[in-house]
Amino acid sequence: MLAALVIAVAAAIVVVELRAGEPFGHGRHGDEWAVRFEDDFEGDALDGDAWNTCHWWDDGGCTISSNDELEWYLPSQVSVSDGRLRLTAEEAEVEGSDGERYPYRSGMVTTGPPAYGEPARFDFTYGRVEARVRAPEGAGLWAAVWMLPSSTSSRPEIDILEVLGNDPTERIFHLHPADRGQDPIGHRIRGRSMSEGWHDVGLEWEPELLRWFVDGDEVWRVEGDQVPDEPMYLVANLAVGGEYPGPPDGATRFPATFEIDRVTVWQRRT
Repeated sequence: MLAALVIAVAAAIVVVELRAGEPFGHGRHGDEWAVRFEDDFEGDALDGDAWNTCHWWDDGGCTISSNDELEWYLPSQVSVSDGRLRLTAEEAEVEGSDGERYPYRSGMVTTGPPAYGEPARFDFTYGRVEARVRAPEGAGLWAAVWMLPSSTSSRPEIDILEVLGNDPTERIFHLHPADRGQDPIGHRIRGRSMSEGWHDVGLEWEPELLRWFVDGDEVWRVEGDQVPDEPMYLVANLAVGGEYPGPPDGATRFPATFEIDRVTVWQRRT
């Protein structure tokens, strides 16, 4: 999410591309795994003890200016109803606290620190993450579920899923190693549109091993000493525009919504 797509393999990383593997999904875990975090988004409001609605640099909203994104994230664009979390992008100009004017407002959530120097609301080192999602279609839309270090550094970064609205049949995955001398690595696969029905996306994170899953099948893995080994937190957002997805066009329909049915994190029992 914080950097453009570059596909490269460093010497310390082994990448294995797969199309099927061990089943992975909600309720399929053995007794050695325990739920550490779960939100089914029941009720009519976001759980403020679990989630923030901006990054830790929140100042009346936020954005990621290094990506030249066109949205300003606001709490009003985050809603919970009917057992779903909705992150909604609208074409509505807003002036950010940075003095810039943004043509779109959108929603995001994170379990990270609510402010610099504060602890994350929820973080973990190693485990299994799963989210059940439906991403919007439309040029310029960029839906993502990802992870960042609780130290508030921008690296390492694990992108569990990215979907560009111009082609929601493509699922995109990345690892941005902590060592900034190492290029990010990424992988893409195609399947049924992420805008059609619900899809389970998951990550299994163990020492020197990352395994990505979509709808129960392993689709990619990375092995090596660049796999993160520090506490990380969750982020989900719907960005608009920027260098990566490009701007919306006349066919992009607003409001556009990234829907999340649930988020669960398991860890091995000790």
